[in-house]
Amino acid sequence: MKPIGIWGWVATAILFVLLLLAPQLAPRLHLALTICTDVLLFAIAAMAVNLLLGYTGVLPFGNAAFFGLGAYGAGLSIQNFHVGFITSLVIGTLAGVVGAVLIGPFLLRRRGIYFALLMIAFGQVFYFIAYRFTNITGGEDGMNFTRPPLEGLGIHLQDAGFYYAILLIFTLVVVGFWLLVRSPFGRTLVAIKQNEVRARYLGLNTDRFIFVALMISAAIEGLAGACYGLSIMFAYPLLLDWHQSGDIVLMTILGGAGTIFGPLVGAIIYVIGEDILSTALPWWQIPLGALFVACVLGFPKGLLGTALDLLPGRKNRIEPGHDLDFAAPIIADRETTR
Repeated sequence: MKPIGIWGWVATAILFVLLLLAPQLAPRLHLALTICTDVLLFAIAAMAVNLLLGYTGVLPFGNAAFFGLGAYGAGLSIQNFHVGFITSLVIGTLAGVVGAVLIGPFLLRRRGIYFALLMIAFGQVFYFIAYRFTNITGGEDGMNFTRPPLEGLGIHLQDAGFYYAILLIFTLVVVGFWLLVRSPFGRTLVAIKQNEVRARYLGLNTDRFIFVALMISAAIEGLAGACYGLSIMFAYPLLLDWHQSGDIVLMTILGGAGTIFGPLVGAIIYVIGEDILSTALPWWQIPLGALFVACVLGFPKGLLGTALDLLPGRKNRIEPGHDLDFAAPIIADRETTR
């Protein structure tokens, strides 16, 4: 993977300045600050999908199971144990990981459409559990809870304060994601995506790498779900539904799977586009769907991925026969320890 050039750092700095100024810019653009918060929340959720779809090459079409588990984990911990803000986020994150631990062994030896369909099936199992266990989850009506204060400070985050808390979480996730995909582990995931058979011949346990990637993705998705639950102070079964999974996958593909900020671009277009179109048109799903079709046909690598390919001197393609160069650090480490 090529190092980021000076213009890449400049663009990243400009992006984060705009995100910092969002509470001041949103009213000028006739946008509610909650829309900006939702953009960051779903960008985090799409990054979880991006790790599996864009870097590992598996199809996580049931990822909303971890998203919904995160929301319910945070909500139930607040409702029953009266935990604080950060603790509820940690519990929501762990709830997503627990869900991945439960279904992971059934997914590991499946690839392609079978991985996707099995993940959707397990996601629907979680959905029907939330739907039926009315005494715990509130069933179809969902469950309300209050946003707890920050531990030790007693501060209740509202509006701009909550937005900046989510922006901090988003920044930490982006930095962690950037370090992860450029580590030997991340390069091995790319090698598995390019040619899993050859990776196996080189002695790599691809099932183990995919399982770890699934755990990390579930943790990020659970964190996003916990943040979303705290944002709306509500958790309901549809957060676990396959429709929610489809929305998050669409954001990832729209922005550009396999890029760092592609999920953010996709979340911006989807969340803001949905808000504007749903306000102006009763049949807003039709133009939004047409926009997705046009983007997929015109930008096969997503908006950001296609734009990056057009930059002069950039070469994203992996030459034939060199698709496992990303795994070289891992393989070298294995050889030296034998």
